[in-house]
Amino acid sequence: MLRRCLLPLLVLPFLLPTFTAQAQRLPENLQVFPKDTPRSELIPMMRDFSFATGLRCEGCHYDPVGEGNFRDIEFASDANPMKEKARFMIRMTRNLNEFVLPMVPNRSEPGFQITCKTCHRGQAKPLLLGQDLLMTVHESGVDSAAARYRFLRSNLGMRGAFDFGEWETNELAAELVEEGRVEDAIVIYELNADFHPESAAIQGSLGQLYEETGDTEAAIRAYEKALELGAPARLIQSRLDELKGGD
Repeated sequence: MLRRCLLPLLVLPFLLPTFTAQAQRLPENLQVFPKDTPRSELIPMMRDFSFATGLRCEGCHYDPVGEGNFRDIEFASDANPMKEKARFMIRMTRNLNEFVLPMVPNRSEPGFQITCKTCHRGQAKPLLLGQDLLMTVHESGVDSAAARYRFLRSNLGMRGAFDFGEWETNELAAELVEEGRVEDAIVIYELNADFHPESAAIQGSLGQLYEETGDTEAAIRAYEKALELGAPARLIQSRLDELKGGD
């Protein structure tokens, strides 16, 4: 029993020089950071990049095995093309902070600094909610976009990755109208109404689109709901009267 307890104590002195040497060895192939940057400074910066983008080490560094094991990653290698993209983004952020932002008129002090998370918010691609959903509409259809909205809201709503306020999604619906996708826009407005039932603007927009598609009954219901929610009567009542008069 005593021998078993003493064994780690006997081995540890021989392992310590190895650990110390690894910790003191300078990182290789640094092109953005100073070449003499110690690991003790580099690793916290890498950790910040990871949190900001939602990527693990293999997101930018070369993993020849492909299993995401830290010990297999070749950090000095440039084989992963994402690494050069990351270098570009680091330089871009530096240029914004050092040269562009100081030129802002009447800039507050201390000056605001842009970081990776300013845009990425935990995502590899820093898309806004409307951009993400519009891509989904184009690639998979509006029903898939509605399902994705609900998924993102349920799973990322508290992380601040996306703006789930009323107007971000309203603007998506308006963009679909501009593309001539009126039926798709109605689906998005109806989805937004589920989460913002207090919005008169959504109901007013739905009334207009229902009219455009010839659904008079739905248009009347939407306009009446908009008035109940406080929409200005001068914008709604004439349309409502005309639709009811037509009946």
